[in-house]
Amino acid sequence: MIDDYAKAMELVRKMEANLPIPARPTGGFIRAMKAQGVKIARDQELPIKRVFYMGDEADISCDVTPPGMEKTPIICSITHIRIKPGHPLAKEIRAYQRERKRRLAQTGAPREPTSFTVTPRKKHKR
Repeated sequence: MIDDYAKAMELVRKMEANLPIPARPTGGFIRAMKAQGVKIARDQELPIKRVFYMGDEADISCDVTPPGMEKTPIICSITHIRIKPGHPLAKEIRAYQRERKRRLAQTGAPREPTSFTVTPRKKHKR
């Protein structure tokens, strides 16, 4: 198990109470988005609008859809964004990110995102 579930859920609750949270993309995030045809600048602010806990495989994930792209939401792992240093939860989120990355490294997982789903899935007719 990579995450301490109780600690992750506590952080999710704190983050939900402080939305939106200003964040910036990491280099890996920018490269993954570019590969899908989405241009995001290194200094572009990506406000976290929603937070989800998606288990050990995807950990705490965040909706960081930039304004004007609402039809193609962008959800990413919290480990692929940087929180603005002045935010009240910045230190706690950074500590979670460091611990998560350390534990992932122990499992041999890739350091950068392998993919992000930007294109929405088609709805099935019932």
